[in-house]
Amino acid sequence: MKLPRPPFSAAALAALLLTVSTLACAESPADKAVPPDRIKKIEAALPDKAPAKPKKARKVLIFTLATGYVHASIPTGAKALELMGKKTGAYDVVVSRDPAVFDPDRLKEFDAIVMISTTGELFGAKGSQKEGTEEQARAERRRRSLLEFVAGGRGLVGIHAASDSSYQWSAYGELIGGYFNGHPWGKITMKIDDPKNPVNACFGGKEYTIQDEIYTFKAPYSRDKLRVLTSIDLEKSGIRKGNRADNDYAVSWVHNFGKGRVFYCSLGHRDETFWNPVILQHYLAGIQFALGDLPADAAPSRKTKAEPRP
Repeated sequence: MKLPRPPFSAAALAALLLTVSTLACAESPADKAVPPDRIKKIEAALPDKAPAKPKKARKVLIFTLATGYVHASIPTGAKALELMGKKTGAYDVVVSRDPAVFDPDRLKEFDAIVMISTTGELFGAKGSQKEGTEEQARAERRRRSLLEFVAGGRGLVGIHAASDSSYQWSAYGELIGGYFNGHPWGKITMKIDDPKNPVNACFGGKEYTIQDEIYTFKAPYSRDKLRVLTSIDLEKSGIRKGNRADNDYAVSWVHNFGKGRVFYCSLGHRDETFWNPVILQHYLAGIQFALGDLPADAAPSRKTKAEPRP
């Protein structure tokens, strides 16, 4: 039996399938609108006021591009931070997933950058662009722009998988404070390592238990470089041993980078983290620290002992 001819040629059909595939991928999960019921939960959990009065009107870039694993919680996180800035008056936001926003002439309009689960290579993997090409020059310009932005006196905030990013660009690891090294646990009790630090005021000096995807970190993470704010209490979390020889598992930290300030917190995989009142206060204080509005001690938790002279 002779089969009827398809209405499209093989080439036309292939082109159509490619178009459909492109359109289906055009909207990232990170672009999806946050459902109204989640917005209500966020609004109910937002702090009433900021811990510090802004020194001036602040503008924050919330960057959401993920070129690796895309966390479904990214839209919830971006919306929560946007609403928090609006309610407290601490800052205004621009949400973007366009790497061009890191061009120097555009980045200069912001006081701080918040990176929410920005997996993958921020500006393309080093070595993936051919030397001397415009693509390589553009990537290098944006890397330099980010480093100069923070070192020049502005702020950076990393949330959750902002540490699972740019492994081939070692300067980024130093900037964020450490690289992701696995997420073996789901529920922990957090120890408040620096109870007097204003970024930790939300905890009231008491331990805090939370359910989330809990990260561990590898170099350049070190208490010699970072002021650890919170970490995992292994005993109270029922954890005997992890993947670090020193069993040191930070959850959040701050540090200075040049004249600028960095706050990082590994929580934020689950949507409900972004309507947790205590964690939202922690984020807000960290953002205000990064902006330069909330003074906080960012000296390393552990001072490296000087090597004895021969």
